[in-house]
Amino acid sequence: MTKKVVVLGGGVGGVVAAKRLAERTKGRADVEITLISDVDYYLLPPLLVNIALGDISPSQAQIPLSKFSAKNVKVVKASVTKVDPDNRAVETTAGKFSYDYLIASLGTSFDFASYNLGAGNHNFTLDGALKLKEALGSFKGGNVVIYTPEPVYRCGVYPFEIAAQLDTIFRKRGIRDKVNITLIHPFKRPIEPLGPEAIKITEEAFAAKGIRYVGGAQPGPVDDKEKVVTAGGERFKYDLLIVVPPSRLPKPFEGTPLVAQFPNGTWTAINVYTGRSLKYDDVYLPGEHSMPAIGLPTAGVPVHFTAMASANMVAGELLGQPIDLAQINAMTCAMDYGDFGMMFNCDIKLNLKDNKAAWMGNCYSVLTSPLGRLIKDLFYKTWLATTI
Repeated sequence: MTKKVVVLGGGVGGVVAAKRLAERTKGRADVEITLISDVDYYLLPPLLVNIALGDISPSQAQIPLSKFSAKNVKVVKASVTKVDPDNRAVETTAGKFSYDYLIASLGTSFDFASYNLGAGNHNFTLDGALKLKEALGSFKGGNVVIYTPEPVYRCGVYPFEIAAQLDTIFRKRGIRDKVNITLIHPFKRPIEPLGPEAIKITEEAFAAKGIRYVGGAQPGPVDDKEKVVTAGGERFKYDLLIVVPPSRLPKPFEGTPLVAQFPNGTWTAINVYTGRSLKYDDVYLPGEHSMPAIGLPTAGVPVHFTAMASANMVAGELLGQPIDLAQINAMTCAMDYGDFGMMFNCDIKLNLKDNKAAWMGNCYSVLTSPLGRLIKDLFYKTWLATTI
């Protein structure tokens, strides 16, 4: 009897899981794999900043999901509206889908409503990246404020990167002496989770570039009429505002038994080693919406490895074979600071007793050099070319 596996999300987690599952089961199991995505392409999120800065076009950051047809994966373009694990069903704008196994990786919801962040520019969606590109193109000078009000957001290093990148870009345009760059962030010192070495490099880079860092300030609202950000009781006037929205639980999971409350928010609850739901053996949730619950950042690398582990679990059960979990034991972070790049590696220990992944305090520099920017570029191009 054909087993139905439904994969939700056309991002890193969904695409990696669908590909891995298809490769493991092709010609070996009677399985129907359906990938549901609200867009018909896979876009690598870190490249949105490259689009915003004018380095690449949107087409250079995308792969059509139609390529999955060669792997016997059916792709359905639809938005997921509800996940119903008790009835093994998913409701979408294209109808209801039943499943024997569900692998859901729906990213996070970006909260632009809180703090009135919708008043600023961003590059967390393709449309946002294109609008930021337009805003940067017309910017002639003034106060640039990069506002990150909360510590859980997509891609932890992004605010520090964009601040340094803008310094380099404005220097190339010959307007750096007309620009003040301020980064407001919840960490008391920049890039704290990566440890003292990363802090030192970043603080020295910001000092050399003349970037003001305001850390640990109580976040306040954006006043788009006065063009002011309030944080820690201080008012920061801006001419160009770039915002980093907090991550929230995607709406299809709201009110379902798949979620739980954690100290850092409401997230889907999973086993740290497999990505499997803590309540449903037939549901796997290797998405950004699960990472904060197990102590990992909301970023592509941990989602990638968790999706691999989830797909391997499902494939092993379908094939009746030993399961190769292949869960994450390290993650490498490549950063572009405009005129040089950094690469940091963080060793990860999975604690099954506490159901957490421990990595803070285990990070160290692999490279700090202009070459680091090239390595990051090659890393993402290779990832994009080999994803599907």
